[in-house]
Amino acid sequence: MASSLLEQLSADLEVLSEHLRAGLDEFGTLCCYLEGGRGGRTYLLHAPYEEALTVLQALNGLSFRGRILLALDPSPLSPTLEGLSLSGPTRAPLAHLLEKTRPDRLLLAFPGEGLGQSFPGAKETPRGWQPLEAEEEPLVLRVEAPTGLIYQEVRAYGPWESPPLPLGLPISPGPYWGSAGLALGIPTYGVGLVNLRASLEALLSLW
Repeated sequence: MASSLLEQLSADLEVLSEHLRAGLDEFGTLCCYLEGGRGGRTYLLHAPYEEALTVLQALNGLSFRGRILLALDPSPLSPTLEGLSLSGPTRAPLAHLLEKTRPDRLLLAFPGEGLGQSFPGAKETPRGWQPLEAEEEPLVLRVEAPTGLIYQEVRAYGPWESPPLPLGLPISPGPYWGSAGLALGIPTYGVGLVNLRASLEALLSLW
């Protein structure tokens, strides 16, 4: 599974490298840089690898200042040594990328619409997602990245909240992995994959 996923990532990297500065990191995250107008800041746009086409279409021809680092995360497709399928992205690859790149803003593409600016905290257990205060222990999984790297992921994610923004976007529950950005003091917002381009235009025009 991991080797076939790496083959897919490598093929996409070859295509993207014809147009953009791109690369794969230790966790198999496919990263590429999009340059906007002069000035502005660096935005890390993190999205599941399986949503790559949707995200690239939303970014095509988008007007913005600064730089977007697009990170396509394959962790939801990665196998675990426990034989359990992941229900969504893991925190470790994103935390590693944030430590390495230190962007000015973090935008997390997630299923939904509009802006995600908070998450109450939750954990994934053998019986599914539950509040953090539930008695059952969270799953502890050993994940095999496409590169062969094996890392541990504790499926418990703390609450996070970012200040509201003066935008007319729908407000949705934010993605659970957003605390990775705020832990480093990086302003963090979820951006829904539904009508993604319109949401990105609104956000980037504000900044």
